[in-house]
Amino acid sequence: MLITDDQRTALQTLIELTANGRALRHEHDNPKRADELADLVRTHQELGQERTQRSEIVDGHRTSIAETNGLIEAQRTQIEKKTAELNDGTGLTSRDLVNLQNEIAGHEARASELEEAVLEQMETLETAEADLSSVDDRIAEVTAAGKEVQSAVKGRKAELRDLLETNAASAAKAKSALPPALVAAFDANVEQGGPGAAVLTGPNCQACGQQIGAAAWKAMLGTDVNETYECEECEAVLLRRD
Repeated sequence: MLITDDQRTALQTLIELTANGRALRHEHDNPKRADELADLVRTHQELGQERTQRSEIVDGHRTSIAETNGLIEAQRTQIEKKTAELNDGTGLTSRDLVNLQNEIAGHEARASELEEAVLEQMETLETAEADLSSVDDRIAEVTAAGKEVQSAVKGRKAELRDLLETNAASAAKAKSALPPALVAAFDANVEQGGPGAAVLTGPNCQACGQQIGAAAWKAMLGTDVNETYECEECEAVLLRRD
């Protein structure tokens, strides 16, 4: 099909717009920072699991401290009880008094041991709480980074949608300047995943790579530069370079 110079310009413009539109669509559907966002989501999930573990450790230490404090309180109760019996002394023999004193001393020693244990447990708890706080800080950092990337991806997608609309409008304008039959062939090739049309720079289809026979190529070189062809392999519209 022979086209005019203006139609040649429109076809070349359409080829560029189609390639640009495909690139824009690919970026829209595959955001450049998608992998970064996926990594942040994965890291956030891992930190969430780590936080659960750290939190359980902290809760375990707190429970242990509470239980130990309960044991200390029980020892103190016994000390108060035995001390009251000792001070009252009613009906007690000398042996009973000595036994009470020994019991009180035993409870005091046990209470002292438990108090030391609580101090150690509190130190361990402090370390565990610091570890938990560190995880919380990392979660906050990852969350903030994730929001920033999400916002950037969302903003870029909106920008790409605008560019796609502009590109589509320009492509429609270029098509309006071309013969309907040529546009139909162009669109059919695009629907099959091709570029629609290609400018020949040698005896090979620039759309699919199919080699053009020597006789056919020689014949093309002898025709008007604005003559269009259809690739026998991929059916893309072909235009010889001027």
